[in-house]
Amino acid sequence: MASIKKYATAKGTRWRVQYRSPDGRSRTKRGFETKAKAQAWADKNAVSIHDQDWIDPADSKATVGHYQVAWNSNLQHLKPKTAHDQRAIWRNHVSPQWKHRQVGGIRPSEVQAWLNGIDKSASLVRQAHACLAQILDLAMADRAIRTNPARGVKLPRKDEAVKVYLTAGQLGKLAGACTRNGELVWLLGTVGLRWGEAAALRVKDVNVLRRRISIERNAVTVGTEVVIGTPKTHERRTVVVPASVVKLLEKKMAGKAADDLLWPRCDGSPMRPPSHGDWYYTALDRCMAADPDFPRVTPHGLRHVAAGLMVSAGANVKLVQRQLGHSSAAMTLDVYAELWDEDLEAVGAAVDEKISDVVKLQSKRA
Repeated sequence: MASIKKYATAKGTRWRVQYRSPDGRSRTKRGFETKAKAQAWADKNAVSIHDQDWIDPADSKATVGHYQVAWNSNLQHLKPKTAHDQRAIWRNHVSPQWKHRQVGGIRPSEVQAWLNGIDKSASLVRQAHACLAQILDLAMADRAIRTNPARGVKLPRKDEAVKVYLTAGQLGKLAGACTRNGELVWLLGTVGLRWGEAAALRVKDVNVLRRRISIERNAVTVGTEVVIGTPKTHERRTVVVPASVVKLLEKKMAGKAADDLLWPRCDGSPMRPPSHGDWYYTALDRCMAADPDFPRVTPHGLRHVAAGLMVSAGANVKLVQRQLGHSSAAMTLDVYAELWDEDLEAVGAAVDEKISDVVKLQSKRA
């Protein structure tokens, strides 16, 4: 049971509540103006203790920076690039605002105002929010706060990525405009490899006779280093390569050892994604200058080009999923549903062919 006693202060009489917390310690809550207010707080506190919902006031004073240490250690299971990007989000966008704030004093309205004030893309705002929310989840799990003030706030809607599709002829013009690595453009635009998967390809990964490539590694840029790890979904896969593209790869493989990279840098490390002004974008600029209607497509966008060519060639969603390395066919459909619009029309026409005579007969009877 709590005891309520009054005490004198320079501003007059105040009341304090003495109680025993769940950890067995004797604690005091001071500063109540009336005995009734002290009693109301004591009753509410007793209910929290009984319901095992009590929060230690000292724990709620821990800072966001304190819990960020545990959050940071949890990033170890992520891929190096993902962990690197998450830490950059914390360092550049979350830490300046929240590092020294006590977790118990953060209000949802403050979080909302902070998000509204980030003048960046919707994707980055959502990443910053996720970082703060995950850190406060740890504080909540440790019972430093009852609820997470970052959960339930309004987030900006992510802009839907614009997908660019090239015809086979346009892809050929782009590859032909490259002063080097034209075969790489053909590979990305017909098979749909991620840049890192192509950059990590070794000679032994290419089966010329079966026209197959084994995707076993992925090269990603982490800060200033290129790190080779597993593919994005952690699953190795085998993809089919058009025979004409295999012939181009054969020339690239000539004279190389089995473990050699197909597209190494001068120091033997995997090639980095091209930046503006590099061989790829200069070739793209030439194509766009020659044809004002030529779409602007990034190296990653060549995955969309490959998906479009595969579907136009009659590939079903499972085959496209396997080639692109998506985790599920549902994901492939979410990204490329519009590519199967013609199939939907064909289904409608096929069903109409089966029922049209019946519909006409019933209409005459009516």
